[in-house]
Amino acid sequence: MSTPIPDLEARPITMQEYHEYAPEKFELLGGYLFLPGEYPEPRVKLLRLLLANVGLLEAVRLAPEQQWRTALERVYGRARS
Repeated sequence: MSTPIPDLEARPITMQEYHEYAPEKFELLGGYLFLPGEYPEPRVKLLRLLLANVGLLEAVRLAPEQQWRTALERVYGRARS
């Protein structure tokens, strides 16, 4: 099964996606969920599932616009005119 791809709008997740990407239980280890900070994979899998379920439009409301722009520039580079 491919990893859920978040879209602009929220969508329901399937039971298969839930079982594949949601952790069985939440644990806090050294300030990080599931595993120490150097192992982000379980957090990234859960985040993708949650973003698909909530939608990107709702997710961007969680941080100020400039932080999103800075993050996008760091990942994708500066926009060219």
